[in-house]
Amino acid sequence: MLSQRRLRSLMFLLALGACAAPAKAPDKPIDPAALKDAIQAREKEWSAGFLAGNSAAIAALYAENGASVQPAGDSWTGRAAIAKGEQAQLDTLNVSAREDITEEVIPTGNDHAVEVGHYSYQATSKATKKPVSASGRYMELWQKDSTGVWHILRDIGTEAPPKIVAPMKKA
Repeated sequence: MLSQRRLRSLMFLLALGACAAPAKAPDKPIDPAALKDAIQAREKEWSAGFLAGNSAAIAALYAENGASVQPAGDSWTGRAAIAKGEQAQLDTLNVSAREDITEEVIPTGNDHAVEVGHYSYQATSKATKKPVSASGRYMELWQKDSTGVWHILRDIGTEAPPKIVAPMKKA
């Protein structure tokens, strides 16, 4: 009788084990320097697209369901909306310089990373022919696709307000 009880217990444990989720392979260790290099390379592509006035090239850096949250709070979701939004800005400018500086890349698993950085650009207004410059900060959530290519899943940026220089007091 004891052997039947053990047999039933063994059968129960085997059945329970068969229902359990398979063990996940351990994540491959992340090389922080290689990750930062990969993200910075994609940022250089973003800057090149901006300099060329090519909103389609910028939008291609985003995931299909990517979104760009604008400083005013509205967002562009999907590559077509991102390209349209970027083009509206690019139609007003002749961009002469653009720089994106990655300050930090934080891995959030093997296929996601958060980037924090700042940007600046110089341009000429197409309407007024006057110089225009802007700078600010951004944060982006990157996602690696099944082929190993990193795409922006979400980004948010904010333009820095102009710096006000206080007059110096006379001694």
